[in-house]
Amino acid sequence: MARQRLKYKGLADIVGSEGMCVIMLTDEPETRCLNIICDKTMSHQLQMRTGHLDICNCLLPEVLMKFLGDYVPVKKLEINIQNILDGQYLVGLMNTDNYAIHRIRLSDAVLLHLIADVPLYIDEQLMKMQSSPYTENQTKLSIPLNTLETEKLKEELQRAIEDEDYRLASNIKEELNKRESFFLNIPGIDQTS
Repeated sequence: MARQRLKYKGLADIVGSEGMCVIMLTDEPETRCLNIICDKTMSHQLQMRTGHLDICNCLLPEVLMKFLGDYVPVKKLEINIQNILDGQYLVGLMNTDNYAIHRIRLSDAVLLHLIADVPLYIDEQLMKMQSSPYTENQTKLSIPLNTLETEKLKEELQRAIEDEDYRLASNIKEELNKRESFFLNIPGIDQTS
């Protein structure tokens, strides 16, 4: 599996949202950008770490990383973004000594990356599909539809219809249909309820 290393580039506000932000991750040459939506709480946590506030040294994530370092050297950890399913990236925190993998939310993985400099990787094909070209100081960010939660997609579909943006509405409807089709084809999942 070919993969690319990512680095944290910054945060951008989403105009018109209630505290939602976009985390920007770039490839190492800074030619492609992966944009991830996060909530206000995570945005605040990331800003605290990039601001290098002294208080962070006694916060739970930093303290736990210090304890963890007594058992597993941090240099033996890595974060891998492997796929996307129903609007959520599938991310694993791996111990490279024994290949133990634990699932982690992507925004939390980015926080861990900032706190302990744990390397952050993404599958190369996934990066090609999900990323957009990156330029310094860009004012518009692209967020793939397949990274939005189903309920948010339904809200955006309604908004697109109200705004008479039928091309966007068609794309959103196509993504919703893909998700519905996926779950209908899983044995043992009853979609009638």
